[in-house]
Amino acid sequence: MKKYIYLFIILLSVVSCSDWLEEEPKSVAAETFYNTESEAAAAVAAPLANLKGYGGLDYFGTALCECFADYAYGRGSWASNSDYVGLDNTNQTRTANIWTKLYTAIRNCNVALERLPQASQMSEDKINSYIGELRFIRGLSYFYLVRYFGDIPLHIEENMSEYNIGKSSKDVIYELIESDLRFAVNNAPQTPRLAGTPSVNSAKSLLGEVYATLDRYEESKQLLEEVINSGQYSLVTVSSAADFNNIFGPEVVSSTEEIFYIKEYRENGQGNEYAMFCAHPGAMIDGNVMHGSGGWYGVYTTTENQLITDWDVKDYRKDYNLLLFDFGMGDNTYLLTKYHDANAPGASGAACDYPLIRYPDILLLYAEMAMRVTGSPTEDAMEKINMVHRRAYGYDPMTSSEVDFELKDYSTSEKFLELILKERMYEQFNEGKRWFDLIRLGIVKEQIKRVKGLDIQEKHMLFPIPQTEFNYNETLDPSKDQNPGY
Repeated sequence: MKKYIYLFIILLSVVSCSDWLEEEPKSVAAETFYNTESEAAAAVAAPLANLKGYGGLDYFGTALCECFADYAYGRGSWASNSDYVGLDNTNQTRTANIWTKLYTAIRNCNVALERLPQASQMSEDKINSYIGELRFIRGLSYFYLVRYFGDIPLHIEENMSEYNIGKSSKDVIYELIESDLRFAVNNAPQTPRLAGTPSVNSAKSLLGEVYATLDRYEESKQLLEEVINSGQYSLVTVSSAADFNNIFGPEVVSSTEEIFYIKEYRENGQGNEYAMFCAHPGAMIDGNVMHGSGGWYGVYTTTENQLITDWDVKDYRKDYNLLLFDFGMGDNTYLLTKYHDANAPGASGAACDYPLIRYPDILLLYAEMAMRVTGSPTEDAMEKINMVHRRAYGYDPMTSSEVDFELKDYSTSEKFLELILKERMYEQFNEGKRWFDLIRLGIVKEQIKRVKGLDIQEKHMLFPIPQTEFNYNETLDPSKDQNPGY
């Protein structure tokens, strides 16, 4: 069923990008395209497709961030990342793939953004609605790029035919991100046009995270509060670890906590490849293999990791996310199991959607912003944390329970922030978000030292600008424009 719901999106993306993705924008039949709603929908589907797959946010983007995280380790060619010895040639190739994927998404957005204002068969409101979706995707793409790479070239519709463009500062990139997301907030659909397309609340949520990253706490809190108060979302209740499949499982079309997900379905080349990265071919979950095509088990954790040791066994998230399995490194290793599909037909065919923005993300980030705005923890902020925490233990998220945290025990901002970070870590486990939290809060070096006993150099905070960019962009000088340490 799920496959057929998203097949329309995939077909549109193929039509919109397969023949002209590598061509100059002028090669697009601009005089005959981007006039109808179906063509506008195709224009949105193309960059959405660019976010996923080999090199996409649902594979390399997450895999690298998880290997860097304090609670996980990379195996094989990924081990150098969790050892913080610097990205070797293999991993620099992987970061280059991320660069290409995201800039391709931006290019597809720019082509459409240049033409859609002149669409002849849509109302102005409908045109702006599609433009809102596109500007959300472009803002999202730049938000990841600027956090991965720092100062980067800024490609927009006005200069998209130019290749030789120098780096813009992070401040300039963030100005565009804010502008894009503000437009999306004001013009994107109130609810998703299709499953997997962005809405007003997708834009508010992402902009709230952007403002949090920029220490603009009041603005962040306001947007996150609007999402919470919209009444469109609720936490999926669970009574056992297996019930988390109602959020992350391969048969889920959508859930009440979905704000913006990368949509996957069970067809090779159109599914969640990160699921294959986590799986082991001999591992079984509820009597079924983790992945129908085996597994690469490129990321794992151990019983000795302090964050794993501290994870309460009564928390259903621990049982759902971890499988004790000896894959040749000893009997203390855990596989990461959030995404598993026994019926996946190939390495890139798992049907588990990839969660970029979930309702729990918003509740927990709101709790932090509320504390920062007031200067101290509040009952309102604590209640948001407890909603997520209760659900993890099988309780009604909206009703007080015996597992609730008490505000008196976390009366200082420092203790409260530690609580939020801990809850975000367990709730967002294996979603590629922990690394960004540690960097945003400026605690990554001390945290990695504390948990893994390793020292991180400044160069580990950013990926290197790909060599291919220096090969073809004559404005950039590798001796001056490469990120430090590479």
